[in-house]
Amino acid sequence: MTDETPVVHEVMSVDDVLALVGERRPAASHMVRVSDGELTFVMYDAFSVRGAYDDYGRGGWGFSIALGDDASVSRVFGQRLTLCGTRDAVRGALDATDRYARLRLGAEYLAEYEAAYGR
Repeated sequence: MTDETPVVHEVMSVDDVLALVGERRPAASHMVRVSDGELTFVMYDAFSVRGAYDDYGRGGWGFSIALGDDASVSRVFGQRLTLCGTRDAVRGALDATDRYARLRLGAEYLAEYEAAYGR
């Protein structure tokens, strides 16, 4: 007998994940359903984010922030943006992505953005 905690996993379609991204409007915009397992969106008109479904046995969604020249990050502030198997895990990854973008952009840019779009 083992004392393992069961892995919680929710089946989430690309449309389900896009709806979670949509909760972050207007910061998240230009949301595109690329395929049944891939989506893209833009944070604060400045960072392109890719979401993809990866089936590593139990499946899950993962996100990466494009930095240019084919470089991207899928871990910010020590938090992994991948292997998100629940809606709460996806929300956590999106929150970390939002925090990362806000810190990188700075107060002056965000003030202009919020004046233009609200938040």
